[in-house]
Amino acid sequence: MTNTIFTPRGVAAAFGGMFLVGALEALYGPSLIRIIDRFDADPSTVGIVISAHFVGGLLGVLTSQNLHNRIGNKTLLSVGYLLLIIGSVSFAWAPTLTLAITASALAGLGFGALDYALSHLFAVAFTTNASRMLNYLHGFFGLGAITAPLVVALFGPERYPAYFTGFAILALITALGITGVSAQPTQSTVSDTRSVDVSNTQETPRPLGSTSKVVTLFALMVAVFVLHVAVGSGIGTWEASYLSLQGMSVEFAAAATSIFWLSMTISRFALASVIKTTAPATVVIASCLLMFTASLSASIDGIAIVAFAIAGFAIGPIFPTALAWATQLFGEKTWVSGYLIALSMIGGIAFPPLLGMTLGSAQDTWSLPMALAALSLLTLAAAVIISVANRGLRKAGQGRTFATRT
Repeated sequence: MTNTIFTPRGVAAAFGGMFLVGALEALYGPSLIRIIDRFDADPSTVGIVISAHFVGGLLGVLTSQNLHNRIGNKTLLSVGYLLLIIGSVSFAWAPTLTLAITASALAGLGFGALDYALSHLFAVAFTTNASRMLNYLHGFFGLGAITAPLVVALFGPERYPAYFTGFAILALITALGITGVSAQPTQSTVSDTRSVDVSNTQETPRPLGSTSKVVTLFALMVAVFVLHVAVGSGIGTWEASYLSLQGMSVEFAAAATSIFWLSMTISRFALASVIKTTAPATVVIASCLLMFTASLSASIDGIAIVAFAIAGFAIGPIFPTALAWATQLFGEKTWVSGYLIALSMIGGIAFPPLLGMTLGSAQDTWSLPMALAALSLLTLAAAVIISVANRGLRKAGQGRTFATRT
């Protein structure tokens, strides 16, 4: 299927938009060190800033999914950028923690709208190259996430209002690239019972098996998204605080967070070049296993930075590759990518405050890594079950993928 959605300018703007989405998420973590001091609050309370961001993201994705067909691509992207700009500026200059939390939620609405729109439209526009292009797209998310903590490390977290204001200006400039995106189509024009071919096999799915099996597999896929986002947001939010409790300076701890995001980005770009020869299921399962091992290793004295970096390398391919895997299994209708992206936000809503509670004294070097390892192990289990169950259905003659009937 020919790409009828993005011009080259539109693709470049999409990469820029995802860069900003990654930068915004990564700006919060290092900035929380000073926000805790500014508002004289404990880490678990300030962690609500991250939760509010993901609550907004969840609502942004769900709302965007429901409105997308009616308002078209350009309007959806425009609203996403507008919310991102207003929310980030409001967060920068909020005089109270309550207003900062509210602004974070508003920025999250824009975050969710852009994350959904860009990810879904790339999956639709590039069809057989979806997995590769999604890894490139989310690789730019990683580039933004690398850059933001480095800026904080260079100039200090106390200047976070300037960072969020500058972010808003960049978002305004990037939004001009919306002219390179067509208003329609908002989803694939192929029939409802065809799925995206991400493995280059040109295989058309056969009719659905039982509804209960499909619901079970989709619930397990949701678990993969929620839990691995919980691990990633947990490390991105609390690595700097965790390392500072171990005696490192806040500037060095912020720089170390960039290493985590750098590793995530490297893995996405590296995978994008070899994805055609590797099944999405294999990539997701191997990544989950490495994520578990690295999270567990972070509890060992002296290697936390390296362990978190390896965890970032493992986490990087999971989201885009699992999205392509899900599209392969369930079809390319908007609800597939929409609900998975939306529900993944639960990982960023529920877990940062809970993981913040594991931050104790400088002598407590195991609570946060153990919590991350437990979440990683559950993610791995869900991915393995999906793969085994799908293989069993294939052997039973029910087809390699599930078509959707909507």
